[in-house]
Amino acid sequence: MAYRIYLPPCYEEDGRAYPALYMLPGNNQTDAIWDDLGLDEAAESAIKNDEIPPMLIVMPDGGWIALNSSGGPHSYETVLVEDLIPFIETNYCAWAEADGRAIGGLSRGGYWALEIAFRHPEQFVSVGGHSASLLDIAAGPDLNPQYTGLSNDLGDLRIYLDIGADDGGIANTRRLHEDMAAQNIPHTWQLNPGGHNNAYWIAHLANYLAWYAIPWSSDTVQYPACGSD
Repeated sequence: MAYRIYLPPCYEEDGRAYPALYMLPGNNQTDAIWDDLGLDEAAESAIKNDEIPPMLIVMPDGGWIALNSSGGPHSYETVLVEDLIPFIETNYCAWAEADGRAIGGLSRGGYWALEIAFRHPEQFVSVGGHSASLLDIAAGPDLNPQYTGLSNDLGDLRIYLDIGADDGGIANTRRLHEDMAAQNIPHTWQLNPGGHNNAYWIAHLANYLAWYAIPWSSDTVQYPACGSD
């Protein structure tokens, strides 16, 4: 499976590992989508201006399995959790602990980010569903984020939900937010102007990066050495 990876300007210069943000594509999109939206350029500018700490950004393809599975064993979840993440942490200076991993996605990728993180909350510090398409009618209550986000013990997982007010898929995302609020499950909710399109996501790249960066921005964060277990 194809992937793209953004490496910060100081990569490999100081011997340290970096936190990794995994950003997933939507339906019929490829590993190019976040690159085309300008996420890497936004990160480069923010890092150079000391607005966010250096991080890796991994932008995987989705492909057939992301379109034709709903989660659990032998799905896109398995590809990411059991194949891609271990590969990245073996071959790059990536912080190989939950505190150093975040996952997010747009549209169908937002579904996958929430599906994966809600089923594996111990493996991530943060998850973001950006205009998440929570429309998978094949996903049962053990997979569907609208159930697992309420029934699973999410621990200290940070959660970000945002969507445009004119997005055709807003109903289920709003319901997840409302159900979480009713159960006092901490999460960030952002209802913004806009629809389900590139213009919306481009407008919020800086906000996404700033939110993901919060756990990695403190002066007290101890980054492991590159290659350490």
